[in-house]
Amino acid sequence: MTGGLVHLGLVFDGPEDLAASAAPTLRRALDGGDEVVVAADRGTVRNLREALGPDAERIAFPPPASLVRPSEPDFLTTVRRWARPDRRTTVLGQYLPTMSARACGFGEDALGVVLGDLPLTLICCCRRDLDPELLAALRRTHPQLATAIGVTANPDYRAPATTSPTPAALWGAVAGRVGVHGLADLGRLRRCVAEVAARAGLEGDAVRAAVLAVHEAAVHAVRRGEPDHAHLTLEVRALPGQTLFSELTGPHGIPVQQGPSGDPLAHLRPFCARAVVHEEPERRAVRVLSSV
Repeated sequence: MTGGLVHLGLVFDGPEDLAASAAPTLRRALDGGDEVVVAADRGTVRNLREALGPDAERIAFPPPASLVRPSEPDFLTTVRRWARPDRRTTVLGQYLPTMSARACGFGEDALGVVLGDLPLTLICCCRRDLDPELLAALRRTHPQLATAIGVTANPDYRAPATTSPTPAALWGAVAGRVGVHGLADLGRLRRCVAEVAARAGLEGDAVRAAVLAVHEAAVHAVRRGEPDHAHLTLEVRALPGQTLFSELTGPHGIPVQQGPSGDPLAHLRPFCARAVVHEEPERRAVRVLSSV
């Protein structure tokens, strides 16, 4: 199985229910040659082993506490490390009762917004009797659900808006914000990125790559009939020693041609860790992630 992120929610009552709902998706992942990781309680692991038979030997079963949760600060950095260039990875994890519903919602939203191109299948499981707000966060942030009959559409899913705040717990505090009109003043954007990148710990070619990626993202963000008159906003966040996150927001432009590779952001990906474009009726946002 190839392609980008598949983000599944799973609501369950107990270990038997969780195993029954997860088994079809896990079996499909194994059949497709995925690397599969399941961090679940002992009862769920036991039921999955029974359901999958000998195939379960190809699954890694680390302790549940070993997975970083969506509510934790280094969640997105950890998720990026799960991705492999040569195969898809499927990971199942369980929500904990102590998780913050608000922080969890931010983390789950950020997956699709920033890391949507990763070859990952994530199965996020929430017990039905946990905090209602935590359960609501799972239902709101997952486009599809893993069930005993396979993957189904989630009618409660709400795509995050481009204006959704990026919490400091995920990407750090806002370290720079610049607004410009059109493409004639991109020098201000480049200087802002360079200054924040240096403070975050990037050096030399890494700074230049981050600046170039954001410059190209800016051009992409305002592609429309009259780019010289389009307003563009850059917001840069940093986790010193870890990541630099830049978001460029402009008006929704004319449809962007995919290019020979089929990827409209192919020209800037060599200069950053991740890049993704997010479209809405009235605006377009391009998000760029650089690693220190």
